[in-house]
Amino acid sequence: MPISNRQLISKAAITTADLATGGRLNPEQADKFIDYMVDQSAFLKDIRTERMDSPTKDLDFIGVESRIIRKGVEATEPTETAGIQTSKKQLNTVEVILPADISISFLEDNIERAKAEDHIARMLAMQFANDLTDLAWNGDIADTGPFKDFLTIDDGFIKLAKGSVSTHKFDTNASTDYKGVVFPGMLGMLPNKWKANKAELRFYVSPTVAEDYIEQLTTRQTAWADELLQTGKLPQYKGVTIFPVDFIPDDVIVLTPRKNLATGIQREFTNDRERKPRKRVIEYTMTSRVDVAQIVVDDALVIGYDIA
Repeated sequence: MPISNRQLISKAAITTADLATGGRLNPEQADKFIDYMVDQSAFLKDIRTERMDSPTKDLDFIGVESRIIRKGVEATEPTETAGIQTSKKQLNTVEVILPADISISFLEDNIERAKAEDHIARMLAMQFANDLTDLAWNGDIADTGPFKDFLTIDDGFIKLAKGSVSTHKFDTNASTDYKGVVFPGMLGMLPNKWKANKAELRFYVSPTVAEDYIEQLTTRQTAWADELLQTGKLPQYKGVTIFPVDFIPDDVIVLTPRKNLATGIQREFTNDRERKPRKRVIEYTMTSRVDVAQIVVDDALVIGYDIA
């Protein structure tokens, strides 16, 4: 009998009954676990999340130059041929580990009783997804601050975008006029060839920026403004979706096609649960290999921040 999605998700570290066996998930189980994680993160679901069978994966881009047709001349072949634009980036995974200890006394005394451990297992899987999103934006292998053990795992989109000579940098000069200054300035800086499909473009912003943008749109007392304030539903800017992400700093905005941002998760997941009676804890250990951030085409991205 084929195994159901629900059973596969359970085998992918969502319930402790399956965790008890420990060890590596098979590819089918790992895929379902990745599905579960991605479903918990609106951002990972929106961008290009690659399942990787090995530590590296190529991200290829192929395009055709514009204005390439010519007038046909009888008995004369064209002197030039159409140029094909190609670029290649690569995802390279690094190993990550999520260790967690749960007190046996807590499990015995809490109101959920036996269900508590299953609840915690789900929370760990969701936190894995949240940490990947956080690292995807804020990762910096050169960080020396209090969170360096986390941030130095890999470079994130912000570090990559600021460091590339081919991305476009819009100086916000610390402006918070998103409607009048920041959004139009960034959109104007994006090359026209990337604007053809507005539905795929995203302004990735912090929740604070999203809220401030709504406030700017509701300065006039109208029924539409009241609805915005009541529902908090974000309107687009000139057809471009405003996409808030919890982990983006308030002073950084990224404009790009959503599939231009890529992250890779290798399917070699391990999930282990070990009871330590003398310590009175249950140890959970989740491991995987990830490349949290890669920009496929640098020219298709504008990053806005206070450059000065």
